[in-house]
Amino acid sequence: VCIFVRLDMDELISIIVPVYNAEKTLRRCVRSLMGQTYRNLEIILVNDGSKDGSLGLCRKFAGEDARIRVIDQPNGGVSSARNAGLDAATGKFVMFCDSDDWTEPDWCAAMGENYEEGNLTICEIDRDDIPLEKAEHPQILETAQRKDFLHRPLLMCALYNKFFARNVIEDNHLRFPEQLSLGEDFAFVLSYVCAIGGNLRYLHRALYHYDTTGENTLSRKAPSLEQCDCFYQMVTASMEKLGAMDAESVATRDRFVLSHFERLLTSISRREDLSCWDKMALAGKIGKMESFASCRGDVISWGSPVYQWLFRKKCMRLTMLFLILRCKLRDQKASA
Repeated sequence: VCIFVRLDMDELISIIVPVYNAEKTLRRCVRSLMGQTYRNLEIILVNDGSKDGSLGLCRKFAGEDARIRVIDQPNGGVSSARNAGLDAATGKFVMFCDSDDWTEPDWCAAMGENYEEGNLTICEIDRDDIPLEKAEHPQILETAQRKDFLHRPLLMCALYNKFFARNVIEDNHLRFPEQLSLGEDFAFVLSYVCAIGGNLRYLHRALYHYDTTGENTLSRKAPSLEQCDCFYQMVTASMEKLGAMDAESVATRDRFVLSHFERLLTSISRREDLSCWDKMALAGKIGKMESFASCRGDVISWGSPVYQWLFRKKCMRLTMLFLILRCKLRDQKASA
């Protein structure tokens, strides 16, 4: 029998914000956190080697609000920054916010009020490029089994719309995999879902605002071959542990994994230090990888019809040739 315990609203919540060259958006972000209706917070700003005025802003905010702590470290990437925040956190609960984004005033309060021990509470995200699915979910709070976590990938893959218990993180030694440059947030969420014993609690309110209009200061480099394979192995291991190998979940996994390979492929096509033949050889190497070959090609839905056809058929050398020719045509038009 599971006994669920609701949050004592006097508990401390740690909010971790990785900061890298975020001078233009940091004020909006931090002000939204300072203005939370739930007051018992520690706001941890991790300056990850910013080259602009971000560190000065962080220190300014810390001088205004005693709840704000500043960590300054050499640039190590977003995973390193978040891990530093986790190492410093003292709250019973942990939330994450990106320095580009902002939150509703009751983001913390609403998530805490709908928390139950052993479960994972998840809210909607306001993005101008993805419409909310309010019509399909009339109830404010909805419960789903852990094994169905990939049935709502846009909500599950994000980090900043979740309410984490720090004891689960520490007891299971959960940290962000610094060997990944893409998908590390999803890997962390999956590890957490595997560590809890309860369900997923979807709060159908858009409490977090994701900025899609400006430059994303936390943007990642394209993954390597090894990183793409590592991501596939991590996701698949979590799916097997949770018994989440149904057709819908597998299709979602394949879509995410192939999007990583696609990003790698596009990055290779733009490299000026490689010849056309070298690029095509690397594309052929991708095509032979088991993690790539295991994914269904028909799940992709991006690119032109020709590109989709080549990628779905996994003709990787021809796909690379298509990308190279497309780049040359764009360069010719730009110089004309």
